[in-house]
Amino acid sequence: MKAVLFFLTTVWFVVNCEAGSDKEDWTAMLHKALDGATRLRIRSGGTCHRRLSEEKTLLDVGDAKEIAKVIQQIRIDANHSGFHCMCCGNPTLEFYRADTLLLSLGFHHAQSMRWPDGKWKGDGLLTKGSADFLVKWFTAHGIRGPQEQVEESLRLQKKAEASHKKWLSAMPSSLKPFWGTMGDPMGTSKTAEMQAALSKQLPDEKERILALLKWFGSGEGPWSGFPSYETVAEELLLLHATGVIIGAIRDRKLTEQQVEGAARLFGGWDFYKRRPNEIDLVPEKLKQQFLEHSLKCKNEDKKERARHAFEAKRGAGAGK
Repeated sequence: MKAVLFFLTTVWFVVNCEAGSDKEDWTAMLHKALDGATRLRIRSGGTCHRRLSEEKTLLDVGDAKEIAKVIQQIRIDANHSGFHCMCCGNPTLEFYRADTLLLSLGFHHAQSMRWPDGKWKGDGLLTKGSADFLVKWFTAHGIRGPQEQVEESLRLQKKAEASHKKWLSAMPSSLKPFWGTMGDPMGTSKTAEMQAALSKQLPDEKERILALLKWFGSGEGPWSGFPSYETVAEELLLLHATGVIIGAIRDRKLTEQQVEGAARLFGGWDFYKRRPNEIDLVPEKLKQQFLEHSLKCKNEDKKERARHAFEAKRGAGAGK
């Protein structure tokens, strides 16, 4: 279920938060609709925003016994279904009785199914055994896409876990009691309490700022499209006046994380939005340091934001 939760928090958009009840047998509804299927066509593409000219038939099965086996292996976890994936799926399973199309099922991220115009209220989450069977079945028939999605999912999960571990290790110890699980950030409602706890740990304001800059500079890397929990450090930093933050870092040898945190703060959207004219308070020497640091990365969005912030005054068209 851990990998499933990773998908739910990073790939899927839930629009129906009411889980299916035990009385709703999604599997039975599907199996009933597929009774008598004699042909299974697997095609590329999903069930929405279709480009018919680009779709390809990946597999065409006419063996009724093989089709029945596949149908019986499609099993839905109704209690965790009802969400709606933002993509269209790939590949798509088309079931026929003779030449009549019974229904189509879009396969999403090797984890779930979409039944367009069907009886499900949202997408259906496959049981682990069902998902594993389908991925192996596709692979055995020369369709590698689902297996590659599984491998990519595991890679992203490991990366996210490593980033989260790095983030926690840089967090000031006084803030750890406020932290929830991954995907469950503290939120800004606890900002005052966190500030009080941090002030008790680090009475000197400059030391608090340096600790927060180190934390803010220990994120996943991007300045846009990063895990939501990283905004907590930024909220705490913005409780301090711009001049005080500059005073804490001026003429001080900063660590790489502190330079990253400061560049990210002054080059970020929230600082621009809340303090649009205060970027001019940052000394040119610091701007140059932040720019040189930021341009070393491979993220083009980050480099563009750094140029926009530190090479010249920002214009009105800055975007988040």
